[in-house]
Amino acid sequence: MPATDAAIRVARALGTTVERLFGEPAADALGPAISVLGGRLRDGALVRASWVGETLVARVVDPVSALGAVGAPADGVVVEDGRIRLFSGAAPGGAVVAGCDPVLAIAEGLLEQAGGARVVGVPATSGQALEALGAGSCHGALVHGPARSLQARARPGLRRWHVARWRSGIATHPGLARPGLEALLTGTIPLVQRDRTAACQQAVERAARRLGAPRAAPHRTAAGHLDAARMALERRGAAVTIEPVAVAVGLDFQELEVHDVELWVPDAWAGAPGIDALLGLLGTARFRDRAGALPAYDITDAGAAR
Repeated sequence: MPATDAAIRVARALGTTVERLFGEPAADALGPAISVLGGRLRDGALVRASWVGETLVARVVDPVSALGAVGAPADGVVVEDGRIRLFSGAAPGGAVVAGCDPVLAIAEGLLEQAGGARVVGVPATSGQALEALGAGSCHGALVHGPARSLQARARPGLRRWHVARWRSGIATHPGLARPGLEALLTGTIPLVQRDRTAACQQAVERAARRLGAPRAAPHRTAAGHLDAARMALERRGAAVTIEPVAVAVGLDFQELEVHDVELWVPDAWAGAPGIDALLGLLGTARFRDRAGALPAYDITDAGAAR
């Protein structure tokens, strides 16, 4: 049995905790933890948690998802001032990756099932993911945009891997009979939009500038691709989203841009166990079977270094 300080270093290098690694009972509460995307962790919130360096970070798990049969389970619950009471058998650990690609949830679930190094996926826009990466509250960011744009935004000290390719644009309810782009961009038809840090929203704003159209006031603002598409379906309207989600929900789709999806990881975290596990997973049949089954989702060259 190693000394305490050595045990802590070994556990963190393996993306787990001393309790999980050496079979000791979990502490009553860990923390305080910070939210990966900033803001306060609400008391009573279910969370998945990990260490980024010396910092304990967490992302909130939707309680509805936590009741379902799929996805990665919560590690514990926030009890007071950001402290986390762990559930039996749970321990924080793994690579924290923020982004909005559907592949993140697939990878998180598959790695959880495998029982080795894990990933804590954090739903976020590309802008929010990069902000968290810059703040040191995650190990990696899944970002998307036109290939040239990603190349221009990449900075020294970052490792990049290709993950997928999709089309970004506007989804419309089938009952609208595929309205013209100008009608969608000028607000003639109610348009559910995204936060301005979202790459899909930026694609819409570039399209509006090309047409010389003013920025349409958002009918609603959605937190993610799927939320936006569901709002459009329920309200017989339109939404800023991506083609895989639009097709899956049953909406028509108008392409604005082709976006590459990339995983960006600082050099310091490139060899972290959870990052290695995620990159290794991208080339496996069990991942490709599932991600490749998503409509309009191109996984050619997934895992290739950029």
